[in-house]
Amino acid sequence: MKGWWHRYPEAFEAEKAALNALGCIWEIDKVAMERGRLVIHIVLLQEVPSNLTAEYPDTYPYFPPHVFLQGQLLQRHQHPVGRNLCLLAREGEDWLPGQDTLAGLLQEQFPKILAVNAVDLSSPFVAEIEDHVSEPLSSFLRYPPDCAIVVPDVCPSTDIPAGRLTLKVRPYQKDNLKEAPSVSGMVTMITDMPRKTLFTSSIIPSGYSESLEGFWLRLPERPPLEEIPNLANFLLKRMEADVPAVGKALKAGKRGQVFIAGFVYQDEMTWRATSDDWLFVAIRIQHPAKGPHSAQARLQLIRTDWGGEKAWMQRVPALRPVRAKSALIVGLGSLGSPLTLQLARAGIGVLHLIDFDQLQVGNTVRWALGWGSAGLSKNLALQAHILNDYPYTQVHTYDLRIGASNHVDEHTLSDYDRVRLVCEQVNLIIDASANYRVSHFLADLAQELGKSYLWLTTTHGASGGVVGRIIPGKTEGCWHCFQHKLADGSIRRPADTGGEEIQPGGCSQPTFIGAGVDSDEIALLAARLAISTLNCGESNGYPDFSWDVAVVDLQRAGLSIVPDWTPYTLKVSIACTTCNLR
Repeated sequence: MKGWWHRYPEAFEAEKAALNALGCIWEIDKVAMERGRLVIHIVLLQEVPSNLTAEYPDTYPYFPPHVFLQGQLLQRHQHPVGRNLCLLAREGEDWLPGQDTLAGLLQEQFPKILAVNAVDLSSPFVAEIEDHVSEPLSSFLRYPPDCAIVVPDVCPSTDIPAGRLTLKVRPYQKDNLKEAPSVSGMVTMITDMPRKTLFTSSIIPSGYSESLEGFWLRLPERPPLEEIPNLANFLLKRMEADVPAVGKALKAGKRGQVFIAGFVYQDEMTWRATSDDWLFVAIRIQHPAKGPHSAQARLQLIRTDWGGEKAWMQRVPALRPVRAKSALIVGLGSLGSPLTLQLARAGIGVLHLIDFDQLQVGNTVRWALGWGSAGLSKNLALQAHILNDYPYTQVHTYDLRIGASNHVDEHTLSDYDRVRLVCEQVNLIIDASANYRVSHFLADLAQELGKSYLWLTTTHGASGGVVGRIIPGKTEGCWHCFQHKLADGSIRRPADTGGEEIQPGGCSQPTFIGAGVDSDEIALLAARLAISTLNCGESNGYPDFSWDVAVVDLQRAGLSIVPDWTPYTLKVSIACTTCNLR
């Protein structure tokens, strides 16, 4: 394949002309060019000459060249591993293809980098020209793919120098001793050296099934940049010197055994502000210690991932109030299942799920999970998935078909008692049952208990649907008012393609035709409405909606359309005996 300079000869000529105008000394690396790469060596003639190397990506001019400073190591705006300069903020977002050149970057940006590194960071000059982004060491290091260690929000106190770690990790390859250990898991316990507990995790995702032990050490400062090429060895030697128990553990280690070494230290985690950060080294014993000889081990830096509740919610502060909320979802079909996962993603504290059905392969065209859950009860499939993927949400399930006859004795709660007991516990009752009688029952029960009630439905072909809610003391009308307004046309009906229901093989009940790509639109708005309802009255929470009921069309005249929602404020219907007799 020809290099970019053959595809865009005008851009190549512009680059050379700009370098000539800059007045620097430059030359093209002919060996690299023969191999299809453009590399230019540059000497900037200033008070202290700077030797630079620019490497152009094959996607130039759409992406900027990478510039490396030779013979110098700057404290800021130079990648501590790759040594390339950060001439543009945020991975080159300000680069303008067809306008910017390497010479322009060097003329405008390189002097600023030198100036920032020559003054105190508290200088107003730095604040004015520097992109307000932190540069923690951990974000620059090279790690193996598919591995990370999740850490909690809390770190050991600065007055405790070292301690022990317990981790739960995914199953990892144990037999290949030639490879560095690649570990993915989470810290479940932190203790001091005498094993006094400093932190213990209340959650352990089901995928983390194996245990590992290790040690941690607090460093007085972040590791020096000069040690980065051999950072894992530098850190382990530091730990062995400061924590004698580490050397003893490694000496007693068996062939293939893996230990984890964690290092906590202060670094710039937000712009101009320092806080604790972690580095981890996985250690695999290759040859156990014999006599006076130390054990031989392979070392591997492992990426840190912050997984505490505070860090998790940091991206969505408006959802923090939902952590203390709970909801009941009745019906886990094409609407209830994606709604359930959306609420778990949003961080709801507790979910109660009621359904009686098993997932069939055919359901997966519109169900939240795929073939891997076929044959499982919908309750347990969602519970297992949430436990693994959203472990901060508790899930309670009830295999229950509301309205079915069941044998009750003096030792067994009736279905009514079981549903009522759950409804009394939650902040919101969500009805995704697609069953008029169930909806009638739940709406009346919610009203009796003074609970917020939300319902969602779809039509044949998933061509339309309805989302609505009742908040006691706020919503004027009730679910029965909604039914009357549907009947008199003051609330329009959603699009409906009509047609008969189908009964696929193995399915005990007829079902509608429709795809998840359509019905998910309804479940998604219902999830947003549920979150806003749960946040009602909370300061700085997820913003509320100005309506109570919304009707959507997803198809019209045989064509798919942009979802066409019509919102309504639910007023009292003159025909509603429930509201007019209050």
